Amino acid sequence: MQHYWLVIKRGLIRRCPRCGQGQIFSGYINLLPECLECGESFRNIRSDDAAPWATVLFVGHLAAWLIGYMVKTDVPSINLILMVLFFVLIVAGLTLPVMKGVFVNLNWISGIRYADPNELND
Repeated sequence: MQHYWLVIKRGLIRRCPRCGQGQIFSGYINLLPECLECGESFRNIRSDDAAPWATVLFVGHLAAWLIGYMVKTDVPSINLILMVLFFVLIVAGLTLPVMKGVFVNLNWISGIRYADPNELND
């Protein structure tokens, strides 16, 4: 179980689940084919829709709390609504790569691999 927490921690900082040194993304959320430090292959590892769903779950709860506060205080001006919307978009944009790192690393430690489409026979 201790290994799972280590892999989750490495996913939170978007590092290789094996060595913890190499990056797993090139750019925003494009998964590298392999770790540049230890050579671990990420070709058959995906996070699919788990990262966006987790991001929506996290940011949605945050947005619901902020909107509830606005309704309770009776100050839903257009400026405040736009500020909350901007804040929610920024938090979602920052959360998505972190969630994808966590789910890619969890798939790695769980042994979940997907077939390479280049190797499938027609």
